[in-house]
Amino acid sequence: MSNTHFRYALAVQYAGGEFHGWQRQRDVPTVQGTLEQAASKLADEPVTLQVAGRTDAGVHAIGQISSFSCSRAPDTRNWQRGLNSLTPKSIHVIWVRAVPAEFHPRYDATSRRYTYVFYDQQRTDPFVAGLAWCCDVLDADAMHRQAQCLLGEQDFSSFRGAGCQSLTPMRRVDQVSVRRQGAYVVMDIVANAFLLHMVRNIASGLLSVGRGAANGYLADVLAARDRSALGVTAPPQGLYLSEVCYSSVVLPKVTVLPSILRS
Repeated sequence: MSNTHFRYALAVQYAGGEFHGWQRQRDVPTVQGTLEQAASKLADEPVTLQVAGRTDAGVHAIGQISSFSCSRAPDTRNWQRGLNSLTPKSIHVIWVRAVPAEFHPRYDATSRRYTYVFYDQQRTDPFVAGLAWCCDVLDADAMHRQAQCLLGEQDFSSFRGAGCQSLTPMRRVDQVSVRRQGAYVVMDIVANAFLLHMVRNIASGLLSVGRGAANGYLADVLAARDRSALGVTAPPQGLYLSEVCYSSVVLPKVTVLPSILRS
């Protein structure tokens, strides 16, 4: 085996419904395990993937960034084609690029963007139930207004999931928006990093706002710094890891959106 190692980054999309999340686990299908098996076959050696965000079971990805090293250096387009040929249709590798040896998708990331999708047509639609949170009619404008209290660096303990291993509840939210998109209400949020279940808990709070919670409700929940101030965690099927940004490397933008998010 060659002592020379090559470093690659890849952008991947997947529908998370059939996976037990990103992280490799024994005896259950995961995105990491599926991709590592395919990459190891192509490289003819064991391959381990690092990732920018370890999604939970049922969570989707539009532009998740991962990376790996190996001693084989085929054309990056062949990597893309090979990975897509060896993985199920629920996973699609958009591109593969050579990157510097020191690149790490998690530690080099400067921000992450998540999208949460509500289907507010007062019924459960079997064709979208695995891709959005089906609920009653929401006031998207009120949700957008109250969401602005989340901007800046703040203590997000009220939106922190049990079992979170982060050393601090402080996070910096750079952008947050809620918009009506046909039959859907779509939340987008960008931050330097996120706590466990933070986006799903924010989505839960915004659902209450959309249903008519008083002005200032979300700010009060945030100020409480107590998870018990909030209701149930939003289900995973409405959550999408949309984008990961870097300043250390220039990577192609992911422009292909799932049909549910196309205008």
